[in-house]
Amino acid sequence: MLERVRAERVIIGSFFHEPDERTAVTEWWPEPSIVFTSHGAWEVRARRGRGDVTPDTVLVNEPAAEHDCLHPHGLDDRMLCVLFRADVDPGPALLVPHVPALHSLRRSLVAELRSAVPDGAEIDALGMVMLQVVRDVSATSGAALRTGMRSRTLVQRLRAEADARYRDPDLDLVAEARALGLSRTRFVHVFRDVVGVTPHRYVIELRTSHAARLLRGTRAPVTDICFASGFGSYTAPVAVGWWRAGRSTASTAVG
Repeated sequence: MLERVRAERVIIGSFFHEPDERTAVTEWWPEPSIVFTSHGAWEVRARRGRGDVTPDTVLVNEPAAEHDCLHPHGLDDRMLCVLFRADVDPGPALLVPHVPALHSLRRSLVAELRSAVPDGAEIDALGMVMLQVVRDVSATSGAALRTGMRSRTLVQRLRAEADARYRDPDLDLVAEARALGLSRTRFVHVFRDVVGVTPHRYVIELRTSHAARLLRGTRAPVTDICFASGFGSYTAPVAVGWWRAGRSTASTAVG
């Protein structure tokens, strides 16, 4: 596997087979993983089941579990792999349908990987939500995923708080959601379902937009703008984002 990003909770990599590899092999990965096939098709056989792996299905691996890979149609498959650094439970299913929720998460992950400076916290958040969606799909056999009214109401409440307090560097939406009875993973899942982005990304965009406005309208030092926008510290990923939005291409600032 070609490792692309190593974040705190997940590792993202690309996997493909060389033309001279055997068409039937036994593979073993130590980490639990979610694998998206972007091109090609192959067969998998494991203790938890068997089936065809295609762009319409998602492979879910237990930690330290063997599976047989068969490529009767050739070695032209390409995969995006999400490996979890902790010993998490990926759910009972070996294969789950590539439902719209997973497709949207994968698209957001790829966009983050293609950014100039991938945000490890955002990648972690997307990976953990993927894990929750895979569990939900396993439990519902691919039925439509529903977000409860109470959870939606709490998310709207916390979104409003982010709008009001994003300049506060101590703002911690995950901690506040936990105090209201939502786990971290569930909160990120529901927030993204309701708002369209993860809470981490939402707050970053609010702060980025504010910093860009200050960059265009004042001559304050960069460090002062950083703190005034709620970032709390001058970090490279943050600096790249709002520097481009505010000074290099002011017209494209997030907002």
